[in-house]
Amino acid sequence: MTLDETIDLLSQIALVDDRVVKVDEAEQRAQVTMWAAVLRDVPLQYAGQAVGEHYAASAYPVMPKDIAERWRGVVRDRLGRSIGTFEPGDHPHVDPDDEYGNAYVAALRNQRRSVAGGEAEPIGLRELLPAVGNQLGGGRIAELVPANDEFRATKEARYPQREQPKGPVERAVHCPACGASPDRPCRTTHRGRQMTGIHPSRRDAYEAAQATDSKGDPS
Repeated sequence: MTLDETIDLLSQIALVDDRVVKVDEAEQRAQVTMWAAVLRDVPLQYAGQAVGEHYAASAYPVMPKDIAERWRGVVRDRLGRSIGTFEPGDHPHVDPDDEYGNAYVAALRNQRRSVAGGEAEPIGLRELLPAVGNQLGGGRIAELVPANDEFRATKEARYPQREQPKGPVERAVHCPACGASPDRPCRTTHRGRQMTGIHPSRRDAYEAAQATDSKGDPS
């Protein structure tokens, strides 16, 4: 906001709240100077909107910091919704790959200023998707949808998962050496570390169980 815009804003505020504007002429000049300094980055149109929002929530006289804080929140939101890039077609004289070039930096800064100041709308990823689809020749781009049964079946058929080895068959029985339960791996008896193999006594127990089952089989 300029000095003239600040005077205009204070004149509008004085119509609804005579507590804000100073009465003494010297104090008025100081007030205008201070308000213009605090609100130098705030557009006049938004300042008027912020004044209305302030009085909608507070009975206290509006201060320049109240307007500036609201505007900073708007700027953070706008820049947060922007991916911080620009389309090369809008800047034919700028090489987007030359990130350290003066033209690139200047164009990027100017765009951020325009987005922050409300002169340009933030460009997010969703806005760029149709443009990407057109550049790829498709004219449209697939919508992102949650995974469904058909997607999972197709993925499984194309990228089958490898079955994890279940370990030695002797794990089917209890290990008398380390006390491992059936289907659980053996552990070293001193430090309790998991083993890839099995204890010899567990193999003996498995073979004995197999022999017992074969004797009891009526066939």
